[in-house]
Amino acid sequence: VILIVDDDPHLRESVREILEFHNYVCREARDGREALDLLPLEKIDAMLLDLQMPRLNGLEVLRQSMSLKPDLPVIMISLHGTIASAVEATRLGAYDFIEKPLEAERLLLTLRNALHASRLREQRDHLLAEVKQRYRMIGRDEKMQNVFALIERAAKVDSKVLITGESGVGKDLVAKAIHYNSSRAEFPFVAMNCFAIPETLIESELFGYMKGAFSGADHDHPGRLQQAQRGTLLLDEIADMSLMMQAKVLRVLEDRTVTPLGSTETRQVDVRLLAATNKDLQQEIENGNFRSDLYYRLNVIPIHVPPLRERKEDIQPLAEFFLEEICRGQGLSQKRFAGNVWPLLQDHNWPGNVRELNNVVERAAVLSLDRVIDATLLREALQPAMPQPAAAKPTARAQTLEEARAAFERAFILQKLNEHDWEIMVTAEALGINRTSLWKKMQVLGLKK
Repeated sequence: VILIVDDDPHLRESVREILEFHNYVCREARDGREALDLLPLEKIDAMLLDLQMPRLNGLEVLRQSMSLKPDLPVIMISLHGTIASAVEATRLGAYDFIEKPLEAERLLLTLRNALHASRLREQRDHLLAEVKQRYRMIGRDEKMQNVFALIERAAKVDSKVLITGESGVGKDLVAKAIHYNSSRAEFPFVAMNCFAIPETLIESELFGYMKGAFSGADHDHPGRLQQAQRGTLLLDEIADMSLMMQAKVLRVLEDRTVTPLGSTETRQVDVRLLAATNKDLQQEIENGNFRSDLYYRLNVIPIHVPPLRERKEDIQPLAEFFLEEICRGQGLSQKRFAGNVWPLLQDHNWPGNVRELNNVVERAAVLSLDRVIDATLLREALQPAMPQPAAAKPTARAQTLEEARAAFERAFILQKLNEHDWEIMVTAEALGINRTSLWKKMQVLGLKK
């Protein structure tokens, strides 16, 4: 529906005839006041607005219409067009400015372009809202609103993005939101956790390998970079990548080619690179653990995701969203929180951030026999029972001091792993050991998620 606003009835009629001949539906307003009265009442897709009119001039109508409908494409028309008025109209939000006498071809082309741009903006906004919901990007807090704004800007371009924040804040969700709202959305999103892959395998996993490249390589294997062709690759926990691998990633960024292990042939890759870390990379550079040149190549668009304890306003909407999702996914009857649970959730420090909140809500939903989750049950979900050392159980009584020590160590490490949602680095820090030592202990003690 196109709204034609002009005090000249002959011009309105001629414009209407042109547009209706091309299957547009038209509405007319004789002056600015009539146009502003009509805007809230009808779904107007675009407005043709005369600059010089009685009662309200076009620029004032434009200013007020942008307050009513900020995304409405407005095309200014005037016999008295000047550079100054065109600049002012553009500043106020006009899509374009055309002069009388109107040429049908120019009018139709400008209108089609304005409507196309408007549809693209609507699709973008709809997709971003869908992505936020799909990937749990929920946040009323101003800090998260800033994150959403950065996601939207990052999605419009193909620049590299560095996402920082504590474990469990949802850095991977930010990466997915950027990808699925970008021009690469129809192509693969591939993630690689640099911490989870042993150093000896990370090169073959990233660049791929050819059959016979090493013992056990019985087939060609495309690396993550090739798997993400024309799409997006997230290098998660990039601070845990060795300096040697960092140099190889830097080379890929510079020449956009990869050479699989066992091959002499280089292959072109068209991949957008996103990186994420829970460490302070500038501190890692000072400590000699991270290359400054790679940091500057990655840190084109920095996005910091705040911890949950710094955005307490988001706890309730997140908890309610998780509860609804968990009940639906687990086939449980729909439950709700009693009002007395919110102080408990607000007072908790959430070291595991959004991931911990999700786990607490799931635990409460599963434990609850009623439709209402109250403070008593939530307190239980927030403080799960401490695992009892195996040495204290009659069925697993240790025979020697060494066996008792191993049983206690296993139970204690398992407790810490569960507390930190099996985040190895965070658990290792809580235990006061490095991650390599924790990996070895887990292997010796047979601890698997």
